[in-house]
Amino acid sequence: MGLKDDERAWADYLITRAGLLVFTAILLLAAFKVPPLFILQDAAGEMDADLSSIASFMEGVAGSSLQGARYYHFDTPGEVTISMTARFVAADYGAGVGSVTRARALMTTVYPANSLWVDRSGLMKEIANRCGGRTGIGDDLLLDLDMAAVDGMLGQVEDELAQEPFVPDTRQPLVVEKVILYYEGTEGIERRGITIVYQ
Repeated sequence: MGLKDDERAWADYLITRAGLLVFTAILLLAAFKVPPLFILQDAAGEMDADLSSIASFMEGVAGSSLQGARYYHFDTPGEVTISMTARFVAADYGAGVGSVTRARALMTTVYPANSLWVDRSGLMKEIANRCGGRTGIGDDLLLDLDMAAVDGMLGQVEDELAQEPFVPDTRQPLVVEKVILYYEGTEGIERRGITIVYQ
């Protein structure tokens, strides 16, 4: 039996070539498909940090006992879209490699701009319209019964924002304002804070 009659070498040759083709295919897939996955992971991490920053800022204003406006300056890339409801802040990243959406629940309720108001003066007008001209600011006290109208208005805003969130322009500062309403309660003059968000 000579070398020409031994067919085992062809089998080894073909198996080696098939293995090299599979390895090359895996290497090419890794080179062109894995880096975009890292881009999306990086974007998700940045979005989580941005959402925590925004949410913490709004929760800090809402938890304050002082009335007034504070300004938040976004530090998000242009490809990220921020949206807000009364109880959530979300971010959406939609670049050419895919999309990532992240959300963070708020520990308190905030009221972004909506169809009833876009800033503090609009909120005051809406409260006055629903409460017989009373606003709850300074000596213009609301009645205990007026708070039911205010609660109804805020519930309406929450429902609206759940369907159509507020989308701020991330190139402009966000205004987060605590408005304190005073009303005649069962135990004397009481106060209630409402946190609004607008640009």
